[in-house]
Amino acid sequence: MDSRPPGDARLIDRSVGFSTAASELLDQTVSTLTALTGSGIAASYRTLAETDGPIPLADADRRLGGPGNAVRLLDLGLAHVLPHDPPVLAAAAPVPALEAALAHKQHELNAQYDLVARSQREAAHIRQLAHRQAQEATSHRLARVLTDSDDIAALSNTIGTAATAEHLTLETFRYDLPLSDGSAQPPTAASIARGVRHRSIYEAAFLSDPVGARIIERCAAAGEEIRLLPRLQMKLKVTDGAQALLALTPTGSSAALHLTSPVAVDALRHYFELLWREARPLTLSGSSGYGDREGQRHEIAALMRQGLKDEAIARRLGLTPRTVRRRISEFMEELAAETRFAAGAEAQRRGWFDAPAE
Repeated sequence: MDSRPPGDARLIDRSVGFSTAASELLDQTVSTLTALTGSGIAASYRTLAETDGPIPLADADRRLGGPGNAVRLLDLGLAHVLPHDPPVLAAAAPVPALEAALAHKQHELNAQYDLVARSQREAAHIRQLAHRQAQEATSHRLARVLTDSDDIAALSNTIGTAATAEHLTLETFRYDLPLSDGSAQPPTAASIARGVRHRSIYEAAFLSDPVGARIIERCAAAGEEIRLLPRLQMKLKVTDGAQALLALTPTGSSAALHLTSPVAVDALRHYFELLWREARPLTLSGSSGYGDREGQRHEIAALMRQGLKDEAIARRLGLTPRTVRRRISEFMEELAAETRFAAGAEAQRRGWFDAPAE
């Protein structure tokens, strides 16, 4: 009778031969080991378990199918060396073999989990570095050409909201699509509350268009300082003397230049100031402070001086074109002027465009 503990018994007692239960136990063990360790290791374990007794350690690799197989079985706890002379290799019993393989796999998965967690932290750090690098690259990029219409529109809509001191705009009356009331970009209440000064120069043609006139009125009501010129050469936005968006096409929707070069931005800001001094302040209806008839004449003279045609002046003041023409004839006769230009010069000399005394 064998008095050795069950754990020390040989996996297969060749003197008795395979039983159905022993074969099923080995098959299930090898199947599980295949999932845990791979088919090669599981096959080597099966070969060792089915061998009639331990095999010499020196000859183990040859009999187990290839070099290194004995070491892999030992590392995984699927086999052990018996201190014979010479040493021999024996298969571990099914239960200890599976427990060893499970422990090894758990350790491997834990290591992989740690690797994934560490990689996630490193990836987050790398993303931060990449974002910082992109910001630094942008800050050092003195000029950038934009050709995507969505990018241009987004920057055009947001460049003013970032202002901390001033936002300057040149707005030509040239657009790819018809103007709508939604085209207005008035200063935000938050921007005005921060003390940002918004100044814009519009082409006088805005006042000749009903929608354009409403846009100007809406922007003026929001706190934008507005002046008019008969003609502007380009669209431009300058923020805080630090960045500028310059249209490279008549409408600016398909190509624009984003500038952060201090020299270039300062030059554009200087150009805006030259135009600002030349431009005429926006005259709002009813702001003259004079009597009705006299006020109309002064308002008409001011709008005419800004380059508006009779129809645009009429629309602006809520008069008929015929009334506007009659008022113009009246004050041209009063000023003894033969041309509109001469009438404007004489009206300026007489102080018609000065603010009324309070």
